[in-house]
Amino acid sequence: MQPIMRASVAALLLAAAPCVAPAQGLSDAALAAIPQYVSIKVGSGASAKTVTQLSVPMVFVLPVTSRFNIDVATAYANSEVSSNGTTSSSINGLTDTQVRANLTLGNDAVVFTVGANIPTGQYTIPEGQAEAAGQIGNDFLLFPTSSYGSGLSGTGGVAFARSLGNWNLGVAASFRKSTEFDAFNISDRTFTFTPADETRARVGVDRMIGNGRLTLGVSYSAFGKDVADSTSYATGDRYIGQASLYVPLGTTDLYISGWNLYRARGQQLGGVSNPESVANGSVALGLHVGDLLIEPSIEGRSWLVDGVKAGLLGNGGLRLRFGAGAFTIMPSATYHVGKLYSTIDGSGIDVTGWRTSLMIRLH
Repeated sequence: MQPIMRASVAALLLAAAPCVAPAQGLSDAALAAIPQYVSIKVGSGASAKTVTQLSVPMVFVLPVTSRFNIDVATAYANSEVSSNGTTSSSINGLTDTQVRANLTLGNDAVVFTVGANIPTGQYTIPEGQAEAAGQIGNDFLLFPTSSYGSGLSGTGGVAFARSLGNWNLGVAASFRKSTEFDAFNISDRTFTFTPADETRARVGVDRMIGNGRLTLGVSYSAFGKDVADSTSYATGDRYIGQASLYVPLGTTDLYISGWNLYRARGQQLGGVSNPESVANGSVALGLHVGDLLIEPSIEGRSWLVDGVKAGLLGNGGLRLRFGAGAFTIMPSATYHVGKLYSTIDGSGIDVTGWRTSLMIRLH
């Protein structure tokens, strides 16, 4: 099951981009990093497993001109699986590096993007690291770094935006072409893997509601066939719906958001890959105390496999934001509690954990 995205890198780019949009030149470049630590315990007693990850995504955004910018993103991650305090599998190192160039035409109405995934991450994963590498690629638990490498690939895309009365409309499309790489080494045999080519389309709208803003979006990703060694299979197309509402309430801001990922029926090695759905909803309050933002939040997530309950997760978190000279600093902490369920007999096992992050942006 492929992850929704490299969530940490995407968040990093979104956080860094606003500070460089109108800028020009090296002196207006932005550098950001988000060290994150996640610990998820699945089960209880002697059979419990704990998956931990230290991830440090980094991004550099260079505004060459007011209409052309380049960004570079990578990450370091250490992932471990342990039981009863003993590590059974671990993997660490750099991930791949993404390089992207954006050209804006007109009054910010059309944006062309060309990008490349450079294979700087770890490849040819041996058996002893396979469990750790597999555990982090989960759409339900959402580890910051979901993959160490996906091979050399290139992406081209275009986005268009315009106003329609009180609404703003955005439409985007992209295509990614991937190449073969050596992925696993099992019993002295190396298995090659070629990720499927991906075509993605996205439509989004937003509008003002009073002093607040409503944003809606839907993405569709169509995949070709992955090729593992000499076997090809299709993991299923994906649909992601997103919605968010921002409402200012004096010195307090209210944020309500949600998303739903649906992966259609596909194929996997050895059989059918049943359709899956992961739905998430959250509510957060932004409390302004001088230059300090205090943002408590609650979040709920559910996972269905072929319509059968597979997981429930509740999250409670707190995020702060404040400035320190040329830096913007945002520490956060979240606690998780929930269950994973068997789709055969409905039995459940406990899931608990926590994550912390510290975003540091230089601008």
